[in-house]
Amino acid sequence: MVLCSHCRRRKAKRHCPALRQELCQLCCGELRQKKINCPAACPYLKHEAYQEERQLVKERAQPKPVLNEERLFRLIGQVETALYRLAQENRAFSDQDALESLEYARQKIAAGGPKIIVPGKTAPFSSSSGEIILKVIDKARFEQSLLLQVSGEAYSQEEKLASLEGLIRFIHKITAGNLSNRVYLNELSQRLAQAQKEQRAQKIILP
Repeated sequence: MVLCSHCRRRKAKRHCPALRQELCQLCCGELRQKKINCPAACPYLKHEAYQEERQLVKERAQPKPVLNEERLFRLIGQVETALYRLAQENRAFSDQDALESLEYARQKIAAGGPKIIVPGKTAPFSSSSGEIILKVIDKARFEQSLLLQVSGEAYSQEEKLASLEGLIRFIHKITAGNLSNRVYLNELSQRLAQAQKEQRAQKIILP
């Protein structure tokens, strides 16, 4: 029986073209592309790619949890309120700046917090506005009842990403790619004003 040239304990079942030696399956997997510069033609390298593809297919086949739309709408509302305030404070704040702020927040949440580099052109204040959006999302809680002064539930990473991605898609759609103006921000301003008007109309005045 030929023993593995690396561990010298297990039976060697694979010929390594890079080392020109015999390896067992475990050592092959441990050393492959880490301590051994494997040639592209190595059949076991192709086997690894096949296994990775199988894992991806398996993960995609898993049913994804259904997200609560009300929770997402509430979170989007808080993010849009923050964007509205940023636009009110800075008249030069455009749809492009709003989009870059959302993209900044989305990428940081997706990366789990480490520093990132935002691709594309970045406005001078996009990083600070993106951090504001991040703080709003981090502090956001879903309140079961707006009448009860209780601490709500925190949002999951999946919910945060879904909300941001939905809002990003909406901005692309409403602006039709023209992000230099305030098409979205003006629509947002009108929408919030209408919501406040309806809320005032629904108030019950007690004697």
